[in-house]
Amino acid sequence: MYQHIARLSDTPAQKVEIPGVTMRTLWMHSDTGAFTVVTEMAPGARIPRHRHSHADETVYVLDGDFVEDGKSHGPGTYFVGAADTAHGPHTTTRGCKLLTHFSGPLDFLIVEM
Repeated sequence: MYQHIARLSDTPAQKVEIPGVTMRTLWMHSDTGAFTVVTEMAPGARIPRHRHSHADETVYVLDGDFVEDGKSHGPGTYFVGAADTAHGPHTTTRGCKLLTHFSGPLDFLIVEM
């Protein structure tokens, strides 16, 4: 039996400090700080190059076009990044929806190019 079940339609979108980007938290582990979200990027949104010092990150493209460091990726693409690894910038032309998991508490540290 599953300990937690979430429906995206029942999960409110939370604005983040980046224009055109929202997150819907599907699950959070109270002991480790790990959590899973659906990240939605509006057409033209841009997440700057950054790193997370405490959490590994996985991203699965559910819908749309996710542009990672200048290369476009469509639905079915899966990314894995270890903690403290710089990644991005992330952009999208048509908008995208991503399933994102962080293995621990989230910090967002901008990385200058």
